[in-house]
Amino acid sequence: MRIKNIELHNFGSYSGHNSFNFKADIPEERVVVIGGKNGAGKTTLFTAVQVCLYGNFAFGFKTAGKRYLSEIYNLINNQVRIDENGSAFVEIGFQQVDNTDLFDYVIRRAWSWPHNEICENLTVWKNGHLLEEEELLNFQNYLIHLIPPDMLKLYFFDGEKIADYFLGDKEVNVRDALMVLSGNDTFDILHDQVKRVLKISESAQSGAAREYLAAQGEIEEYRQQVHGLQNEIETIQESIEELTTEIERHKKEYSEHGGITIEEWTALHGKLKAEEEKRERLNWQRKLLATDLLPFAIVPELVGSVLPQLQAEKELQTYQALKRSLERDEFSAVLENTVCAMGSQNVKQDSRHLFESISNYLLDKTWENFSPLFGLSSDEEGQVQSVISRVNAFDPRVLIRYQKRIDNSLEKSKEIRTRLQASSIENVESYMQTLSTLEEEVKIAILKKEHAQEILELKKSDLDQKESNLRNLKKAFEEQLKVHSVSAVSGKTLLLLEDLQNTLYSNLIQRVESDLNKKFQELIRKKNFFSRIYIDKSFTVHILRNEKINKIDLVSLLRTGNFSVATSALGDVAIASLRERYSVDSAIELRETLSAETVEQIILPVEISKDRLSSGEKQIFVMSLYWAIMNQSKNELPFIIDTPFARIDTEHRANITEYFFKKLTGQLLILSTDEELSNNHLEAMRDQISHVYMLEYGQDKRTHIRENQYFEV
Repeated sequence: MRIKNIELHNFGSYSGHNSFNFKADIPEERVVVIGGKNGAGKTTLFTAVQVCLYGNFAFGFKTAGKRYLSEIYNLINNQVRIDENGSAFVEIGFQQVDNTDLFDYVIRRAWSWPHNEICENLTVWKNGHLLEEEELLNFQNYLIHLIPPDMLKLYFFDGEKIADYFLGDKEVNVRDALMVLSGNDTFDILHDQVKRVLKISESAQSGAAREYLAAQGEIEEYRQQVHGLQNEIETIQESIEELTTEIERHKKEYSEHGGITIEEWTALHGKLKAEEEKRERLNWQRKLLATDLLPFAIVPELVGSVLPQLQAEKELQTYQALKRSLERDEFSAVLENTVCAMGSQNVKQDSRHLFESISNYLLDKTWENFSPLFGLSSDEEGQVQSVISRVNAFDPRVLIRYQKRIDNSLEKSKEIRTRLQASSIENVESYMQTLSTLEEEVKIAILKKEHAQEILELKKSDLDQKESNLRNLKKAFEEQLKVHSVSAVSGKTLLLLEDLQNTLYSNLIQRVESDLNKKFQELIRKKNFFSRIYIDKSFTVHILRNEKINKIDLVSLLRTGNFSVATSALGDVAIASLRERYSVDSAIELRETLSAETVEQIILPVEISKDRLSSGEKQIFVMSLYWAIMNQSKNELPFIIDTPFARIDTEHRANITEYFFKKLTGQLLILSTDEELSNNHLEAMRDQISHVYMLEYGQDKRTHIRENQYFEV
């Protein structure tokens, strides 16, 4: 199949009519590159192609019911969707070779939505001929046969999601993909049919045949149990991841809405109380200041006159005290004695004259007319002077500063109350209860996963034993067939098919394994990253690396008396290698043998857990596996790869361009951002590129297609 053109009409961001032309001048020009920044319309185009070809199957729906139509309705261009008379469609023209004949097909899937009830109409032309209803049904079945819906992800390759298709416990996809693509699923169907016939045969219901079929049924049941356990482990792991995501979402949502923990809630209440106490203290200080000094500060002139008055009254007291001292009889007697000693003839008169002279000199008579206002004691005067000093030093702005501090405290309290209102104690307790419940569910899920893994290892061990027993029963069945000619044909047919299946599966696994190892070695930067990759008979892929393991650690891994812990740590291959090397059957035997071993380290092919690979390494591995699987395909079909370098670094991108894109067979459509496929990569594929397009999302809210344009460097 080779896509010639794609038409999009009012689909997603492709408003109006939009066209892509992929016709090539020569078959070698098989690559189409479509560039665009995120949101430009690449993923919409990617989805449109899938929807056009496969309808509901593109979304994994079995029928074109309401869920499918709802998905489609959301893909209709927003500007057109409001018009009840509007329409949208996706049309693809392609060529397909069928039995050496070349056919031209045009498939159009169109939608209308009268009364907001979306309707779908599928139209197909073959060599210009409009297919009738029965022909249309046959065509749809033909497409499904060409690319089964389960295989869509292999041809519509999303670099960000393809790893999820092959990694983890869903590696059964490897087998499904190989069986379908290689055409070997026919043998599975034929085997089941012959087996059913043999079970019906009376002669097959006795002896070795019955035992053989019963053993096969039991093994199939065990395989289903193993598969069921693998799915259960995967489901539990998904549940753990979902719960972890829910915990983070719960925390983020709670935090974004102002949510807090109990501890934070208590701390905020403490801060709120502290602010209230702070304001109470500031208000008291401000009130004290206002009642104590403010009245005086209001009348500064009056206060200023107090000190001179107090000084005058103090001087009056000094005058009065001196006057009292001079008027004492003792002072008069001293004067008279002094005058008498000086030889005065009139002692009393001279004494009086001397007293008047001293009194006039020492005493200011003006104080006789001064009237005191306060009459304060020394202590009272000191208190008044202290008040006046404080009044003189008083700055009215201090009251403003007090108010600002109070206002700031009120604002802080408001912020705290806002947070507390958004997180009442009931909300906090509810949040903590929900969080505790989720975390407990995670713990329980982890325990369930560990338990399921232990059971899985036991089931695998039992399955190995039963498969060994089946081989013995097969020999007995073959001997019986030599005697019982009636069931010989169907029985031998069954055994022949099984042998053929085993041979085909073995050869298929070998081819895939060889291609996988080669491609992984070409793409990976770390050349000593692995020793080899192998695929076991259940189609599980293992990455092995030779590592030196301490003997003491090995013995410790076997302490439980079984292989489950050691297998989980090192992988099946390493344990099988040890059992073969020391010819032991049980974990206890192996532990005892290793304990007696004199070497300190043992080199083992240890399995590298794919979960521990980096994102880039995972994608390299998956692309290598993808390559190996697609090499088994019997059909040449187009590949559409979105975000090809989703997790790939610069060095690996060059390798992928050279050894992956250039080597793929069939048409290749690459949808890339400016950060992925550079002009250097385009130059490396220049001889294979037929068309280059650039998608731009304009201010008119629609995607514009620019042919022969790409990102500027």
